[in-house]
Amino acid sequence: MKKQLKLTVKNRDGIGRGPARRLRKSGLIPGIIYGNSGNKSISVDSVEFRTLMRAKGTAAALVELSLEDGSKTLSLIKDFQRDPISLAIVHLDLLSVDANTEMSAHVPIHFTGDPVGVRMENGALDIMLHEIPVRCLPKNLPEFITVDISELHVNAAIHVANLPKLEGVTYPGDQTRAVVVCTAQEEEKAAETTPGAAPAAGATPAAAAAPAADAKK
Repeated sequence: MKKQLKLTVKNRDGIGRGPARRLRKSGLIPGIIYGNSGNKSISVDSVEFRTLMRAKGTAAALVELSLEDGSKTLSLIKDFQRDPISLAIVHLDLLSVDANTEMSAHVPIHFTGDPVGVRMENGALDIMLHEIPVRCLPKNLPEFITVDISELHVNAAIHVANLPKLEGVTYPGDQTRAVVVCTAQEEEKAAETTPGAAPAAGATPAAAAAPAADAKK
């Protein structure tokens, strides 16, 4: 069973800055639940939400919401906003999901292993994606996508199409998109340290230097 967290939510009648400010002063976070059934304004206890986020960590996870009418629904935390000064969470967006309907979510990528291209071939690792969009039923949502990069050589890459095959999980979008690349460090350094501009196509070094020599005469 994948990580599933629980959160109690309360109905919220007032909208706008004034009611939201009063909620925050009373220790609540204003928020919204949206989905196929429409939008619902809610509030959650700030201490309870912080506890939930500590338990969640960086993993992708479902949250079971307990509503005031006694019903429960599954959701994903889609976004939250922080105060730029205090960093306190000031608003929360939750997406309601159906247990029997495929959903879209972004899942963090965990890289494991010591690439042979870095260890033996003087390469440098360049991580292009830190998370990946997936499509799956809620019950199949992975916490992480684990990618073994031990056999990654210099000038090689792992693409979306090479990601692990997980039951009930697909990776939509461009399958040729690079996830992680091992580049040759020496070539990069040589390009960075080459003095002056490159000569025009077809010109020899001597031809490129000729105008400078003429100028001295």
